[in-house]
Amino acid sequence: MVPVNPGQTRNRLRVLLQTRKSIVVAELAAVFALCFARLFPFSIQVFLLAFTSLSLWLRGLSWRDVGLRRSKGWWKVVLQAVLAALLIAIVVNLVTAPLVHRLVGSSVNNSRFENIRGNFVALMGWLAVAWTLAAFGEEMIFRGYLMNRVADIVGRTRTGWVISLLLSSLIFGLGHGYQGVAGVIDTATIGLLLGTLYLVSKRNLWVNIICHGVIDSISLIALYFSRAG
Repeated sequence: MVPVNPGQTRNRLRVLLQTRKSIVVAELAAVFALCFARLFPFSIQVFLLAFTSLSLWLRGLSWRDVGLRRSKGWWKVVLQAVLAALLIAIVVNLVTAPLVHRLVGSSVNNSRFENIRGNFVALMGWLAVAWTLAAFGEEMIFRGYLMNRVADIVGRTRTGWVISLLLSSLIFGLGHGYQGVAGVIDTATIGLLLGTLYLVSKRNLWVNIICHGVIDSISLIALYFSRAG
């Protein structure tokens, strides 16, 4: 019997995963399905992070390869992220949200976060979630992983990245279906802007993570000081 070489087996697996587009399509289908899993609170991010991390590892890649890399000028990264977050917040709240409200006749359903109003402890809890599972988790999954996998299928050309941007934004929006139709459209719009930021920043995930965290923090703090009704 010829002994099995684990190194050769893994190398063959890497080549297979990198060359067979059908496998990538199956992965994307699995990611799409997991977006609607409701096994326990925050199960989407937990399972998707595990799944996408495994996928990268089997390809011989790491999160660093898709943008989670060190930067020599962190102040530039933070500044770019904060400015982008303020711009996205302005565009979404003053332009797209009112437009979506007119089109669908309803606003984003924020009932999941109602306990934040005037509740400092709840605010701190949601901010912790926003900066971990949302900012880190969702950016790593939807921008770092999903956009790169879609690009593997359609090609890493300008057209391919545009397709990747649109598809990942759509899935990102649908994954927030608990916020209603208006929430799906709003979130897809935010995903489109965050995906654009990912490409403009030369696929630097840290810019996206900080930007996402700032956007969610603004929304949560605004809700904390708001009044019901």
